Amino acid sequence: MTRKRVAIAGAGDVAKYLTEEILRDARHDLVIITRGHRDWFVDRGLEMRITDYSAESLTDLLQDVDVLFSLIHDDTEWYTNTHLAMIEACKRSPRCKRFVPSEYGGDIEKFPDQPLFDVPTHGAVRKALRSQSEIEFTLFNLGWFMDYFLPSKNTYMKSIFSVWPIDMDERKASICGTGNEMCTFTSARDVGKALAQLIDAEKWEEFTYVMGDNLTWNQAIELVQDLNGIKLDVSYRPLEEIQQTIQDHKDDEDLDILWSAYLDLWNAIGAVAVPIEKASRQRQQYFSRVHFRTIRELVSAARNEPFAKI
Repeated sequence: MTRKRVAIAGAGDVAKYLTEEILRDARHDLVIITRGHRDWFVDRGLEMRITDYSAESLTDLLQDVDVLFSLIHDDTEWYTNTHLAMIEACKRSPRCKRFVPSEYGGDIEKFPDQPLFDVPTHGAVRKALRSQSEIEFTLFNLGWFMDYFLPSKNTYMKSIFSVWPIDMDERKASICGTGNEMCTFTSARDVGKALAQLIDAEKWEEFTYVMGDNLTWNQAIELVQDLNGIKLDVSYRPLEEIQQTIQDHKDDEDLDILWSAYLDLWNAIGAVAVPIEKASRQRQQYFSRVHFRTIRELVSAARNEPFAKI
């Protein structure tokens, strides 16, 4: 197996998991592409390649890279511009002909326009990737990150109280839709393990899906209550109400309410759930070495190792 140089663009929370798994696997070299030094990565002896994410800057940094993972999360035009620059830089590179753009959502084949704020950004990048043949790519998706069920001390993932349906402090849950729509949940570490396995896969598919647990939100609420011995005050936000919010705020200058409603819609119509049949096949084909944990397994692991990043 040929040793490769892998680059991660974006030194955020998920990048820490992918970094740890590539380093643990020890078959490849790793560099981090970022706008500024990040102590967590420097402390692990990693080479930091500083960029302004222009095509010119990235071209220099990708000359000796074989595989590029983007873990850049942004819902604005900056996402589009940085990814188009990465595509161009990969084209110019003599070696960097495999690229995983930052997707990490749900079933984007059945729901290519969900969440709606991804349409002008992710949509443009997907179009650019499909219009070329020099770079092999895959659109990698996982549903919700399962880590939000964990105490903050057990995960690198920052809390997202404004959009995560469960508030453990207040013992409340606000569910979009009926609560019977399917959702996929996958732990960030298992995502890191899966991405690391893709490096040596012989051929990539356009869409790649992973999954840890597939539950409805109603089932997830029951599980949370059972695991914690508590009772949550559960409320529901009907699909019609979400759609009305979108209509009422579609022309707002401040996009916070609209984009929050877009995310609610993503949940309420079941777009979070990855296609189980395809994900099951790909698990056997690409990720047979990865054990994708369930929510119960993840929470149990955190209790067994209370100070570990699970």
